[in-house]
Amino acid sequence: MDGRTERRSAASGAEGKLAASIAHEISNPLDALLNLLYLLESEATLTVKGHHYLMLAREEVDRVSQIAHTALRDFRDTPCPKDTSVPRLLGAVVDFYQSRFDSQGISVKTRYCHHGNLAVYAGPLRQVFSNLLLNAADAMPKGGRLYARVAAAHEWTGKERRGLRVTLADTGCGIPADKLPKILLPFFTTKGPAGNGLGLSLVKDIVQKHRGVLRIRSSTKPGRSGSVFSIFLPAA
Repeated sequence: MDGRTERRSAASGAEGKLAASIAHEISNPLDALLNLLYLLESEATLTVKGHHYLMLAREEVDRVSQIAHTALRDFRDTPCPKDTSVPRLLGAVVDFYQSRFDSQGISVKTRYCHHGNLAVYAGPLRQVFSNLLLNAADAMPKGGRLYARVAAAHEWTGKERRGLRVTLADTGCGIPADKLPKILLPFFTTKGPAGNGLGLSLVKDIVQKHRGVLRIRSSTKPGRSGSVFSIFLPAA
């Protein structure tokens, strides 16, 4: 191992320890906050809209808690890829956010293949799906259509590998052409102060970890706007 490789390995290890430390520090207060939200729902006299907002708050806190626990577990266990049903994994994430989609007037169309097992890192891949689904929801604040599909496929170019293609598409505002080449860069965001620019960078890294391919198409044309994220995951 040369010096550069050793430095990269040491840096990666330090980053992993920092991420695990942060996850550990925030997991306990998040769990406490989640419990308080449950107690508030049962104790407080709220309007129908108030209960709805409380439910959304609980879902968001639960999501952050899941991310923290997953990061901590992944660091401790350093898991290898495991045989996983990718359609079921995506379906579970879609179901988790269904109430949010309903509240925004977003209709969800799903189509999953029957035989969709691959050796994957389930926790990180779940985070990919979560990030892309929430980005789609943010792009459709006044409602729209969201498509989630998993299909058996061959790689379009390159090695012609067999695997699965996961497609997430929306009828949202789209990504301007001048910003499209930059959206996978760390800290670049189209959301202004509401975004941190790390979500799609994380998606890219996780897809690469699976030796996969990420393709993005988007349009801002009125009446034809929207984005399509296509992920090819190769079979072992």
